[in-house]
Amino acid sequence: MLLPRFIKKLLAVFRGSVAPPLIFLSVLIGFWFGLMPGFSGLHVALIVIVLILNVHLALFLLSLGLGKALSLAAAPVLYHIGAWVQESLSGLLGALSSIPVVGMTDFSRFALAGGLVVGPVIGAVAGLALAFSVVNFRKMMLKLDEKSEKFNKYYSKAWVRILDRLLLGKRAKDVKSMFTKTKYVRKAGIVLAVLLVGGFFGVSHFLQDTTVKKYATDTLTRTNGAEVNLEDLGISILGGNVSAAGLQVTDAQTPTQNQVQIEKVAANASLYDLLLGRLVMEKVEVTGVKFDQLRETPGEVIEAPAPEEKPFDPNDSTVDANDIAKLEKYVKDAKKIKEQLEKLRQWLPQGDEDAPVEAEKKPETYLEYLRAKAAGQPTFRMLAKEVLADKVQIPSELFGNSLILMTNLSDAPEAVGEPVTMELTSNETDAALKVTMDYSQPGTPQVLGTFEGFDLSKVQSSLGNDAGLSFQGGSASGTFTGQLTKEAIDLTLKVGLKDLQAKGEGDGVLGLGARETSEVMSVLKELGTTIRVIGPVTEPRLVFDTKGLTEEFKQALVAAGKERVLKEIDEKIEEELGDKVPDELKEAIKKPGAGLVEGLGGLLGGKKDKDD
Repeated sequence: MLLPRFIKKLLAVFRGSVAPPLIFLSVLIGFWFGLMPGFSGLHVALIVIVLILNVHLALFLLSLGLGKALSLAAAPVLYHIGAWVQESLSGLLGALSSIPVVGMTDFSRFALAGGLVVGPVIGAVAGLALAFSVVNFRKMMLKLDEKSEKFNKYYSKAWVRILDRLLLGKRAKDVKSMFTKTKYVRKAGIVLAVLLVGGFFGVSHFLQDTTVKKYATDTLTRTNGAEVNLEDLGISILGGNVSAAGLQVTDAQTPTQNQVQIEKVAANASLYDLLLGRLVMEKVEVTGVKFDQLRETPGEVIEAPAPEEKPFDPNDSTVDANDIAKLEKYVKDAKKIKEQLEKLRQWLPQGDEDAPVEAEKKPETYLEYLRAKAAGQPTFRMLAKEVLADKVQIPSELFGNSLILMTNLSDAPEAVGEPVTMELTSNETDAALKVTMDYSQPGTPQVLGTFEGFDLSKVQSSLGNDAGLSFQGGSASGTFTGQLTKEAIDLTLKVGLKDLQAKGEGDGVLGLGARETSEVMSVLKELGTTIRVIGPVTEPRLVFDTKGLTEEFKQALVAAGKERVLKEIDEKIEEELGDKVPDELKEAIKKPGAGLVEGLGGLLGGKKDKDD
């Protein structure tokens, strides 16, 4: 009866000429490969090592199969060992993550981290045991060969050799050849490894229009929550070039329109980071950016559970509830702004105080033990250090055709740890906006920025009917700071208005009425105030500095009253006296306040002494 194939392979190792160190390495690498679940960059590195070293392939595959079976049977053990490895040997995992190809491995998987440590240990023990057994067996065979003539005579017969080959498998030509010196490097393996690596680059080049493009569009679709289309994607790993054309991002709220579409994107990527499974681009140039464009066919929308909104409570914001106004009062198309904020929400960070704290769910099945991952620190897979988009058509009368410069854009900015910035400069007006979200400090990132050159006459078209003011001219500039998360917004804006030209409408401002507001604005050419934006992201509230505004308006009302009195006096005197008005009286009329009284007093009989 013939022996099973794997037993023949094992006996061939005992009776072959494979050096014991190579037997040891074959078993070690096989168990190491098998005990780590899945397939990763580390597995690729081990395959290259197997091809280069002259290991016994059959023994490697046998050990690999035993390791895979053991990894499934011992999945809970690998899970718990992996948890210890991630906690105690995080430095080792970090070092491995920085090695090209090996860095593509997801070391956050508990079982993989456990197999990373346990695999070499079990493989080394099994390899040493097998190597010592082989050495002892070969020594025994050598003694028989040297001392037993019957043994030599028996093995010299052809039919014995044929039967031995059929029943037990391949063996060395003679006993002494079992101890011949073997080569540890496989020349053919080196060539095969080179071909394998070259084939990888070749396949990646030919598959980028299919497999790679599909992976990219699927990832972007999941992130966007609606269909994303990509006409062309080009990645040159050796050249470090990345390009994309015909990008269309469906608006999840309006599937018949694209939220944004881009004609072309071109960038240079780091080869080192590509071999770590990351896409890091130094400079990205974007052309042909358009918003809210009609799609040829409606895009598919991914169903997602509606987010639970926390009811807005003014007491949580330490503001007077009487000073809070809804966005609808001051903004004409508040609904559109809320929709835009909803789109922005998915890209915002999670607030520390509102982040859900979930207890780690313990795996229940063997496969769950093998797939479980540690929450840990987030890692980024895409980083664009600088993105430049010129001639962007922004649907805003205030900006219009604009230049946009962004830095440190990534899928996990908290992992990058650098400030994310955006500079928006209009090519048509003086408007400019700079925003920075600072991830360099732990905790919820701070938002800060500046704006300038906002033409108030262009802003007027977006103001609501109940705003109380109508701007004909002037400019706005200022700064803002605060926090912006998925759950809430809390920004403080310091606004400065210059060269004001405005009049009151409706109920006016601060309950003054349209007429009094117009009188105030006729005198008030500059105004500085603070506005706070608070509440849920999709339902923000406005809080005004009513005390500061009231004081400014009081002073403006007094100035307006003085100006009106002077104007009425001037008109009355002109009506009564005409050209006969004395020059002294004309000069006195021009002096406001106390100057007018003193001037008139001097004309009518001189100033009174202070002692009178």
